[in-house]
Amino acid sequence: MYFFINQNIILIRYLSVSLAGIIYPYAFAPYDFKFLAYLSLLIFFYILFKSSRRQSMKLSFIYGFFLFLFGVNWVFNSIYDYGGQHLYISFLLTFLFIFLLALIFVPFGFFVNKMSFSSTIHQRVIIGASAWVFLEWIRSNIFGGFPWLLLGYSQTNTYLEVLFPLLGNYFIGFIVVSFILYTLLIFIKPIEIKKSLSGILILIISVTIFNIFKYEWTTHALKPIKFSLIQANIKQEIKFGESDITMIKKKFLSLSLNKKNKDLIIWPETAIPTLYHSDKLFFSGVIKELNTETSLLSGVFRFDQDSDKFFNSLVLLNKGEQFYDKRHLVPFGEYVPFPSVFGLLAKTLNIPMSNLSKGSGNITSLKFGREYIYPLICYEIAYPNLINIHHKEFALILNISNDAWFGDSLAPYQHLQIAKVRALETQRYILRSANTGVSALIGPNGQILDKINFGVEGILDGEVYSSKGRTPYMDFGDYPILMLIFLFMFFILSNKPKENG
Repeated sequence: MYFFINQNIILIRYLSVSLAGIIYPYAFAPYDFKFLAYLSLLIFFYILFKSSRRQSMKLSFIYGFFLFLFGVNWVFNSIYDYGGQHLYISFLLTFLFIFLLALIFVPFGFFVNKMSFSSTIHQRVIIGASAWVFLEWIRSNIFGGFPWLLLGYSQTNTYLEVLFPLLGNYFIGFIVVSFILYTLLIFIKPIEIKKSLSGILILIISVTIFNIFKYEWTTHALKPIKFSLIQANIKQEIKFGESDITMIKKKFLSLSLNKKNKDLIIWPETAIPTLYHSDKLFFSGVIKELNTETSLLSGVFRFDQDSDKFFNSLVLLNKGEQFYDKRHLVPFGEYVPFPSVFGLLAKTLNIPMSNLSKGSGNITSLKFGREYIYPLICYEIAYPNLINIHHKEFALILNISNDAWFGDSLAPYQHLQIAKVRALETQRYILRSANTGVSALIGPNGQILDKINFGVEGILDGEVYSSKGRTPYMDFGDYPILMLIFLFMFFILSNKPKENG
């Protein structure tokens, strides 16, 4: 009888954790049901506190698996629809990707369970929040990184977003986890309710003070830049077909020629899917057709003869040409990590232009008159450390992308939300041009000022201001929160009493 009851309890825990993982992605764009992030973690943490260490590690894996299964299953689209793979192979590769991501959650169960805490309420909270954020940081950086669905991203358009320019995304995740753990411990440890309530009160007062005393860290230029973002809505299935390249060129040209009075016309990532040096005559013709005061920014594939390398690049054209080469490439999409191990997989995926090289990092900005443009190509917008703007420069951030690889899925909206966080962290305008959407003008406060919806052909006209100055987060990055986590973990674990039994 006891065995039967115990098995039922374990089954209920597994089902509850699975449900918690499923609802977590709905706290993010495009749904933005932000309360679900709190509900998901409340369920997850509660069950871990009632489970043994071994059970908690298993439950953490299950939570991570369902979180990514429902949050990033759009990876399947790029493998099956555009990688030309067999249905079963596509399912297998997607499963393997989600399985590996879920493994990163396993250590969390080691730290958060009913057996691992003979410490105080505050120590429990600090260990739990530290473990969560540190594992997010590892996931964002290991093997090229996958900084998707980080908890802090779900807190755009909330009272917590005031913290983005101060301490960044991971710190907000730390605050959210701390709040949830203090709330949960009120019910799990009612005898120490005063300590839990004091922790919640400190968090609420701190966030309130930051909201009252907001500070503008950047100064915007007086003269705007008139721009046009071109969203040609070229479907991925025809983007690399030779017979369609002429049509693609005509579409971009016709959309751009109506905008001759602009300072800047922006085409998305790899707008013309040919090598730039073989199509220079086309680009030269576009510049001649435009007003002499109008510059063209376009994503291109570039071959550098000196280094004998191919790059995913951005070119700024007017009287001359300037290039920016993508510095953070997508594993298996643009390059093959550990080719001796994964070479066969790369051949199986058969993704066009997947032998690209990483930009050197010597060129991180493009000169535009007296101002600077800091480009981030596609996936790079997820890495705030790539934005290194000098405090005396008037600069704006540009993100070009081709999210057509993922079809009409959650990916384009999640990608846009990440760009919003970069605008908040830097207090700068961001121009975002995406092939199939979502193209947008994002304000320094993270608000979408204007946009073109996904899957729509269109032109976004507007004015944008470059900005001068640096936020504290731009100066210090994630080092303060990471150092704080290491200090917390060191002092708590070094003074932790030995467990009995």
